[in-house]
Amino acid sequence: MGDRDQNDQDRRRKTGWWRAAPLLGLYRPALVAVAVGLLFSIVGAAAVARWEDRVNRIEFENAAETEAIVMQNGMGEYISRLVALRTLFESTNDEVTRSEFETFSARLFERHPGMLRIAWLPRVNRKERSEYETAAITDGVSGYRIKSLQGESFATAPQSDEYFPVFYSTQPKTSPVYGMDYTSVPERRTVLERARDSDKVAAIRTRLFEPYNGGRMPDVLVAVPVYAKGTSRETVADRRRNLAGFVVGIFDLPLLIQAIRVTTGASPAVSMNVYPPFTAQIVSLEQMLPDYSSAATVPQSMRDVARALHWSGSLRIGDTDWQVRAVPTAGGPLETTYDRAGAVLVVGMLLTLSLSTYLMLASRNSRRLSLANRRVLELAQTDILTGLPNRAFFLTRLDEMNSQLGVRGLPFAILMLDLDRFKNVNDSLGHGAGDALLRQVAERLKSTVRANDVLARLGGDEFAIIQEAGSDQRACSTELAARIAKLLTEPFLLPGHRVEIGTSIGIAIAPDHGSDQEQLLKKADLALYRSKSAGRNCFTIYDEAMSAELEARNTLEGDLRDAIAQCQLEVHYQPFIDALSGARRGFEALVRWRHPTRGLIPPDQFISLAEETGLIVPLGEFVLRRACADAANWPADLAVAVNLSPIQFKEAELFEMICAALTDSGLSPQRLEIEITESVLLERGSENLAFMQRLKQLGIELALDDFGTGYSSLSYLTAFPFDKIKIDKSFIRNLTHQPRSSAIISSIVTLARGLDMSVTAEGVETREEYERLKALGVNFAQGYLFGRPQPIERILFDAPVKPSRRDAA
Repeated sequence: MGDRDQNDQDRRRKTGWWRAAPLLGLYRPALVAVAVGLLFSIVGAAAVARWEDRVNRIEFENAAETEAIVMQNGMGEYISRLVALRTLFESTNDEVTRSEFETFSARLFERHPGMLRIAWLPRVNRKERSEYETAAITDGVSGYRIKSLQGESFATAPQSDEYFPVFYSTQPKTSPVYGMDYTSVPERRTVLERARDSDKVAAIRTRLFEPYNGGRMPDVLVAVPVYAKGTSRETVADRRRNLAGFVVGIFDLPLLIQAIRVTTGASPAVSMNVYPPFTAQIVSLEQMLPDYSSAATVPQSMRDVARALHWSGSLRIGDTDWQVRAVPTAGGPLETTYDRAGAVLVVGMLLTLSLSTYLMLASRNSRRLSLANRRVLELAQTDILTGLPNRAFFLTRLDEMNSQLGVRGLPFAILMLDLDRFKNVNDSLGHGAGDALLRQVAERLKSTVRANDVLARLGGDEFAIIQEAGSDQRACSTELAARIAKLLTEPFLLPGHRVEIGTSIGIAIAPDHGSDQEQLLKKADLALYRSKSAGRNCFTIYDEAMSAELEARNTLEGDLRDAIAQCQLEVHYQPFIDALSGARRGFEALVRWRHPTRGLIPPDQFISLAEETGLIVPLGEFVLRRACADAANWPADLAVAVNLSPIQFKEAELFEMICAALTDSGLSPQRLEIEITESVLLERGSENLAFMQRLKQLGIELALDDFGTGYSSLSYLTAFPFDKIKIDKSFIRNLTHQPRSSAIISSIVTLARGLDMSVTAEGVETREEYERLKALGVNFAQGYLFGRPQPIERILFDAPVKPSRRDAA
């Protein structure tokens, strides 16, 4: 019976489990989400609270330090005015009179309410005592006598070898302070001796023996030693012997500090507390109350302040340091309230995803703050736009690596990066978008390098990396370059735009490619140039052949300069015809270089070099002038087309040069056709439009060259006054076997007709292409089918273009 009951219980337990299991499986994602969301909310709130505390602490400490500096500067101004009185006494041969002292003192401390009184304490010996007492009475200080402290009051001073009585003072002449011998007050005697022996301003916290209205302990006594004019003060003995007296100022410390804070517009977010200097009389911090407190609440002891968030510093008065403790003002903006942490906790319980977003933003803000603080300290070696190290830091670090190379022998690599198509972004979207893109590029690059590598922005769109030693430096550098190239080809999201760029990378490895800064940078630049020449968005490691290529390129550049100077350049002409009638309508001027040893060099081997070096400007002027001069002797119905480089458009005197070429040759402007590529229109759009309109006013025709290979923006056709569109030969080459090319050409022809423009097809080489272009409605045709470029002396202007010759084969 008992066994049966036990079996029944086991069966019911198992049945209950199997019933509950489906429910647990059904609600498991929800339970896990609740658990994870709650955990993330708590962790996130704690992290945000810590961040708030750290940020508030940094802001508070910066504000407190600023306030302390302002207070110290204000105190320094008061001290400097006292020192000016010392200068008054030491700079004159005659005695300073009481009226001079009072007038000078009043002007010095006008609108300086913290200065209670100023006194002059001359050094009086036993023999001079009666003389000084008589002089003071004569000056109007009735009953003047030298007094000493006896108990708690002052009485006539007994005979002594030396006195330092109050002789001049800004107090009324009826004040009992006149005649007070400071050497009879022990703590004042100490501060006078300290100032005398050190030849420095000395200060002490003291009480007044003549309280003023509202006055209270503490006040500050500042003593400035005055020595006889022209005497030595090199040693302590010299100073004791040549002492003439003291200028003494009494500061109302609370009033003085409050006046400084009011004058400088102190921040109400920080409460400043100024405590007495540490002395043997202080029994405990619990009993140490501030001499000044900017807070409206009851002043706190130094120990109470130390228990909470505070900033510690000092306020130096003379040779004594008052203790400064700053705390956030209660209820002020610098008091940590943890509002964000509470908000994150509530929102995190409702939306788990919001927590991760907030933490990301909070982390970014914290990092920005850290970078901002670090940038203030490292501004000289930091690129302001991207936050990366700049060229100066990079070169310094490279020198260090080269120095360590000889000691440790560890190799390293230099990667020079140049962004591809960045100029297009700057020109089309503006410099603001370009700056934003550079910042995003910098962030991506930072994610690819190690902590011990150096990533720097050298300027513009140029970056550089020093990759420290790896097991296989060549493999490490190529792997890094490949990752960078892949990462920078991914789209960048700018406000309202999606941008795609690339990067060209040159690599040099030390010590394989050099062991000094100049060699490594030069060879990395050569490798970078090879990457750009290879089609961009790739990387290249330096090899010795590159130096040979550079030498050859430099030689070619020198030869090109000589060719321009020595007139080794020739202008060849290729005809273009009327597509319908077959009649010749003109020639395009094409430059050729007849090298003395290499023979005839085609333009694709030297035009890009001319543009890079600026030689395209004199070269282009030569071609234009020669073409105009030759065309002036042609039949009047033939035009001449001349290409202008984008570099020439940047020349301020281009328009005058064209006018001079027409005037000197006598060629009619209506027979000159200027061909412009789309890249010209990307820069200085308004200036170039005005320039083209001036050409149109002369009667010169304008043609948009290589249409379809660049941006092919239709806005150019409506915004700029073109007369002709030249279809690039790449479309003609595919015309007979790609229907899309026919569709594109047909569309261009239709568009041109609507805009009252003519169309020229370049690169026509077969009769089939020619017939097809006529059917599509092209106005003019140009290519090997109608004639190759040739010198002017080989052109037969009277001979028509015969149908039997229209075959490039």
